[in-house]
Amino acid sequence: MRKRIRVLTGIVSLMCLFILCISGCSPKTGGEKLSVAIPESAHVQDPENNYYIKWLEEQTGCELDITTIRQSNGSVFLDALFSSDAYVDIVMFGEDFKIDQEELSKYISSGDIYVNGDRTYYENTGSSKSDGVGQVFWINMRWLKALSLPIPETADDLKNVLKAFKEMDPNGNGIKDEIPMAGSYEEYSLSPVEFILNSYIYNDPYHSRFGLGENSNVLNAATDEFRAGIEYCHGLYEEGLLDDSIWDGNLKLLTELCNSDLDIIGAFTTSSISDVIYQGNPEILARYIHVPPLEGPNGERNALYMQKTPEIGAIITARSTRKALAKKLLSLMMTPEASLIARYGEEGVDWTYSDGSDVSVYGGVSTVTTLNYIWNTSQNKHLNGIGPMKVPDEYLEGVTWNGVNSDFEYINGRAYMSYEDHLPNVKEFHQYDAKLSGYIDTTLEAFIRGKKDIGSDEEWKRYLEGLSY
Repeated sequence: MRKRIRVLTGIVSLMCLFILCISGCSPKTGGEKLSVAIPESAHVQDPENNYYIKWLEEQTGCELDITTIRQSNGSVFLDALFSSDAYVDIVMFGEDFKIDQEELSKYISSGDIYVNGDRTYYENTGSSKSDGVGQVFWINMRWLKALSLPIPETADDLKNVLKAFKEMDPNGNGIKDEIPMAGSYEEYSLSPVEFILNSYIYNDPYHSRFGLGENSNVLNAATDEFRAGIEYCHGLYEEGLLDDSIWDGNLKLLTELCNSDLDIIGAFTTSSISDVIYQGNPEILARYIHVPPLEGPNGERNALYMQKTPEIGAIITARSTRKALAKKLLSLMMTPEASLIARYGEEGVDWTYSDGSDVSVYGGVSTVTTLNYIWNTSQNKHLNGIGPMKVPDEYLEGVTWNGVNSDFEYINGRAYMSYEDHLPNVKEFHQYDAKLSGYIDTTLEAFIRGKKDIGSDEEWKRYLEGLSY
């Protein structure tokens, strides 16, 4: 069955879609058809011939009429969709195209989204290992070897290593083109500043930087230790060891820099190595090794903990005349069988079930062996996390090493295990406060980049006053 691939960018395209999709039957097969809007992804080559799409069609007996969304803002797209007469049964979310529950609530209130009992959307909860390490530090091992430098173990070690990276031409091209430490503003996990601050005090930006347990109402971002960490980072920035990309660069730029043949990046942070390094590029991958959490001046050594919360994977529009079929499709996508395809690809080709005799790369019982790692790669086996899915934890945590040293699951697993001893012991966290977090983030950047003077007691006092909004 051939699927018409179109691009939705505005009202004109939406009106065209209305004309094309108003019929409930496929013009080619005469069978039932669902109009599904899916965000564009650099990781999905051709939805028309996608293995997972075809599998879903075979299981449901319908044709999925795919519309590609070239829009990064979920609310903007839904505003355009619901203000037009365009017909779409299902809108899927994923990768950069997202919407949260608060944003979605206005469309529920307006009656634009179909509500089935208590269900207003279908979740995406199975793209990565449930809870655990939220950030890993990666360093250029080739540069360490070239300069005969040890792997840093403390904050002081890190500064010495980064200075050598900047001054001693570790890539050997005779040009001062090295960037000692890079990052991106798109996620906390991509900012090495967050990693460094965890060497001074428990630093949890995902929960507004509060303490733990008995100190869960103590704002760590107001402490002298936090200030000392900022001063340290400011010193790195002043010496050109922290790159402006940490605040000005997107993930695409970081990825391009780290995968460049020019070999110009000394260190970066991610939640997964596959966020930044291209699969199928073992030479680039071999440059970087993970570094466990660094010890700060007071003996602090913390790992960033991330709680995995369900994301919105898909909604059914209220105007859909094929709600039963839409529910059938989305419910199927939430099953373990479908979710394993959505996460790992084709069984027997990209992955296989393990016999349970080995230990997984995350230290548990083996359940799955990846034969061809295709997550965050350009492929056509699945949708790379777009749409609803729910992979059981036993399969996310039971991935077994396939013998390939460049396999991302294996590399991530080894890194995570070196961080687990430094994760917080309690699992009760302060509620995220968007306004407070935004204020801290903005001021933190200003202090590190020298727009505000972290050494000034008056500036620090004004910052503390701003915390009590």
